[in-house]
Amino acid sequence: MLIALNYLTVLIYGVLIMAFFLDININRKNILFMSVYIVFSGLLQLVLYSAFGWEFVEKSYPFVIHLPLLIFFCVFYKKSFISVLFVLFTAYVFTSPRKWVGDVAASFFNNDPTVSIIFQILFSVIFLVVIYKFLRPYMNRILEYSGAQISLLTVMPALFYLLTYVTTVFTEALFRSNILVVGLFGVGLNFCFYSFLIAYFNEMTKSSESHTEQAILQMQIDATAMQIEDYKSSQIQATIYRHDLRHHLHYLSTCIAENHLEEAQAYIAKINSDVEAAKVVQYCENAAVNLLLSAYAAQAKNNEIDIEIHSVVPTEISMHPADICVILGNGIENAIHACRKIEDVSCRSITVICRHVNKKLMIEICNTFLGEIRFESGIPVSSEENHGLGVKSIVAAVQKYHGLYSFTAENSIFTMRVILQ
Repeated sequence: MLIALNYLTVLIYGVLIMAFFLDININRKNILFMSVYIVFSGLLQLVLYSAFGWEFVEKSYPFVIHLPLLIFFCVFYKKSFISVLFVLFTAYVFTSPRKWVGDVAASFFNNDPTVSIIFQILFSVIFLVVIYKFLRPYMNRILEYSGAQISLLTVMPALFYLLTYVTTVFTEALFRSNILVVGLFGVGLNFCFYSFLIAYFNEMTKSSESHTEQAILQMQIDATAMQIEDYKSSQIQATIYRHDLRHHLHYLSTCIAENHLEEAQAYIAKINSDVEAAKVVQYCENAAVNLLLSAYAAQAKNNEIDIEIHSVVPTEISMHPADICVILGNGIENAIHACRKIEDVSCRSITVICRHVNKKLMIEICNTFLGEIRFESGIPVSSEENHGLGVKSIVAAVQKYHGLYSFTAENSIFTMRVILQ
């Protein structure tokens, strides 16, 4: 009975580790589904034990437990095969320490197997807490990398898995040697490997964050430079108008004196149009948002794109300017890139709406486009080299605030909507 309880504990332990590492929400629904799966797997082991004994159950574990687990997480939770395979082998590695703790504890009680199983069950809870609190965030981060990178990382735990079954389950090669030394060496090697992984990816994340901050800073510098140039142009134009003001007034006075009223009105309209064109537009009170909108509005106009901006964002908001910079900058830049592909200039159009209501920042960017847009999991993807990173940055910035985002493409209009809170 105690052996059966230990097998059930191992199953629960492994399923929870996989759920932690695959970043599956431990909510009521998922707990129910995983519990149902564990019950069916436990019953299957019990049936096999009744029919063939524990030795058969142990040897068939890869086929009746591990393979169904792989299928369960791939199909039910829509996780990639290589990610689930990596996590499965990793979870298997993390089942080894509980056994060694049990065996060490049993060595103080004349190697009593009952003591070993009791300690294995008790330490399973402790290991789960440690794994969830300290290792889960790093493993979640590792799984964000490409399938090719994860495939390389799978080699080490897969080798450990294979060697363990070949030398301890299907044969007794390991038991004929000093099992304590060889076993601890294998587990120690794997934990050194994972320690290296954590340190390596931690450094990669810091480097990536540094590059992102530099890119954002450069974007802000470029936007500021563009607005300074706008102000310079506006100031020069204003100086010219002040200088020419007496000439304009003289011409208008002559037109009125000679009763050429229509000509005077046309001339006034022309001057008014020139003054409006030279004016630097203030889109909203928030300096960061206004800076970006001004810069990208100028960039859109330089590319013969009709851009319409409606923005009501106060000076003080809870969102960090760098995150707003990422969302607005990448969103409008992608819109400009799409519009530039349209040969008919009259069809190039962008609309930007920013609203700050009830402490929530709502951003909507609509633009015309040609061709088709491919989506994966509701996110647009691009086959062009060095494209698609902007959308990933937008999604990451939104998730930082636990916000909402959506991307749609209908009737040649692409729409990005974002809500930050």
